[in-house]
Amino acid sequence: MAQGPRIYFMNQSRTALGWFFRGPSRARAEELGWDIWVNERDEAIEAEEWAEIIADAEALLTTWGSPKLDETILARNEALRIVGHVGGSVAPYIADEVFERGVRVCTANPFMARTVAEHCIMLMLMGLRRAHDHIKLGTRCETMNHYKDWKVRVPQDCTIGIWGFGDIASWVLEMLRPFEPREVLVASGHLSDEDAAEQGMRRVEFDALFQQSDVVFTLAGMTVANTGRVGARQLRSMKSGAVLINVGRAPLIQPEALLEELRRGRITGVFDVFEREPLPDDHPFNELPNVILSPHYAGTGRDAQYMAAMLDEIDRFFRGEELRYEVRASRARQMTDMQAVRKAQQEK
Repeated sequence: MAQGPRIYFMNQSRTALGWFFRGPSRARAEELGWDIWVNERDEAIEAEEWAEIIADAEALLTTWGSPKLDETILARNEALRIVGHVGGSVAPYIADEVFERGVRVCTANPFMARTVAEHCIMLMLMGLRRAHDHIKLGTRCETMNHYKDWKVRVPQDCTIGIWGFGDIASWVLEMLRPFEPREVLVASGHLSDEDAAEQGMRRVEFDALFQQSDVVFTLAGMTVANTGRVGARQLRSMKSGAVLINVGRAPLIQPEALLEELRRGRITGVFDVFEREPLPDDHPFNELPNVILSPHYAGTGRDAQYMAAMLDEIDRFFRGEELRYEVRASRARQMTDMQAVRKAQQEK
């Protein structure tokens, strides 16, 4: 390889290669003068072959679909020093053994989180302004309704509730400030009352978040422990006219309870994530007038910057500089892991 660390991008398809290794990311690699090994095959590579390919790797780039870095994958490698995840959560891709080896781990999650937060603010405004009833979008929806709608609200008159406080929630809070919401509530097991207050929020218990909020964002990590935590009790306790926005993962909310409450028509549901994706055409959500849907693309927009950010992290590491996007083992275990969630659901 050329000058620089031995870097391998563990993409399992040419689609991932084309999506992430483009624009600013390819330009950054050229600026650094690094040769990066990539998988240019159309089929996925099995674990044993990956172990052989990355045997001399000093730095790895992982992304969606990459194999989990565990002792099988790393069996022949003694040189690895840093992993940069070209995506969000590292939980499905980084085994505990990586941290135990002392390998540093970083992620482009803050970039994706900012994009998701922007989508959250758009969805909040659409929900409060009842876009599902009034706004016509091209030829893909019904004619807009013309009437003075007394149910339309503005964020300034609302209490905003946030479940979970990671990168996305941090960006949402920052973007909410210009709207001057009446109050921002947060339910998080990793945030103290004092820390919440310092950031202009009030920490409340989980159930109270749903009872007191006019808008609820479900932004908690999709872990086994958080699966189905939002159920009938929380949904029925929400205020009439409240807006529930889920851009985390669908299993955070019990599907039967959610559908039952939406059919009552009391609340507005705004969703970017679903139990089955793409959402089937015959799903009941498509027939409900109080639902706004987007196709799990809240994080799309800064994808071409992810690898560039991770290359910068790798460059900082080998220069002996402080990392900006590092993830410690304790944080990694709290991040979304749909593989673990689906496995737990199957074992029930």
